[in-house]
Amino acid sequence: MSTDHDLLASSDEEVCTIIGKAVVDLSITGQPVNKATLALKLLAMADQDSDEERILLYWIARRAINQPHRFAAASY
Repeated sequence: MSTDHDLLASSDEEVCTIIGKAVVDLSITGQPVNKATLALKLLAMADQDSDEERILLYWIARRAINQPHRFAAASY
């Protein structure tokens, strides 16, 4: 039986994984890794995905990149 905390932790892990994949993809292609390029990469990744839940995770990841203080506060 999973709890709300387990679901949040799982989502947090997925968001971190998505951000990590975006960083790796940018690095492989020789692009700079910063807030702007990460946000654009996450947007592109969301555009290429058809799973609505994953698209939401991409948007959460973008928000975490652009407003990390809000994301950290929401995790507690």
